[in-house]
Amino acid sequence: MNFEVTRTERDETVTLAVKGEIDMSSAGEFRRALDDSQAASRLVLDLTGVDYLDSAGVKVLFDHLGQQPEVMVSSGTVILRVLDLTGLRDQLAIREI
Repeated sequence: MNFEVTRTERDETVTLAVKGEIDMSSAGEFRRALDDSQAASRLVLDLTGVDYLDSAGVKVLFDHLGQQPEVMVSSGTVILRVLDLTGLRDQLAIREI
């Protein structure tokens, strides 16, 4: 599946809607999108369109914990399980949809 990040800005909130697989081939693009959003007062990561997250994607999320992103995920998905197993679920503001 193709990887895509769509960025929208409203007031002081940046929303990154991510679709596809976050793996070692797309982690660089994911990292750049997060790096480019560091000045935002509020960062929302919409991961409801992500169907795979490997260790490279987990590392990018871990490296950006300081941005305190609000992460939207679909309930019952493997993404939520990965965040549980890595301990990131306890460190991120997760909103299940």
